[in-house]
Amino acid sequence: MRYQRGGAAAVDGVDIDLAPGRGLVVTGGRGSGKSSLLRAVMGLAGPGGDTTVFGARPGTPAALRRIGWAPQAWPFTYGVRTGEAIGMVAALKGYGPEEAARAMDEAGFTAPAKFAPLLEIEEARQASLACALIGTPDLLVLDDPWEFTQTETAIRRALDRGAAVLVASSDPGGLPGILGVSITLKDGRRV
Repeated sequence: MRYQRGGAAAVDGVDIDLAPGRGLVVTGGRGSGKSSLLRAVMGLAGPGGDTTVFGARPGTPAALRRIGWAPQAWPFTYGVRTGEAIGMVAALKGYGPEEAARAMDEAGFTAPAKFAPLLEIEEARQASLACALIGTPDLLVLDDPWEFTQTETAIRRALDRGAAVLVASSDPGGLPGILGVSITLKDGRRV
């Protein structure tokens, strides 16, 4: 996976096959390629690689509708109330406000009236998780999630219903015990 044509590979030689109902934690230090790997799965990365998600190229609308994604970075635009942003994600996935409210409740997010820049970091992580939980995704992708009780519960529920779960974290805590399998990256390669 490369961020631009001709550039150095951000992730190279990493093969994963994540079956339904299975989990994987990708660990490694800062700059190891964890988030880049998740971006490749989401179709947010540049050229390179031979990645498929549900038999399609990453980033296709059909694949994206089946994925719940919680990014590591600030996930919301400025000038929008966070609940409105979560509602927009629900609408883009074909759901109404009831589903957005359900996802916020499941994620433990209680500040939908706050504007994005006013969220505390814990609130931003919960709001990001709420976006990932909209609908019943077949693949839950969590970039550096916090080990909230709601996060662990959401992961367990996803696995129980047969969804795959892919998590990247430099400090995974108890997540490998929940997900069962972990790999470590260094300089974009599996160690």
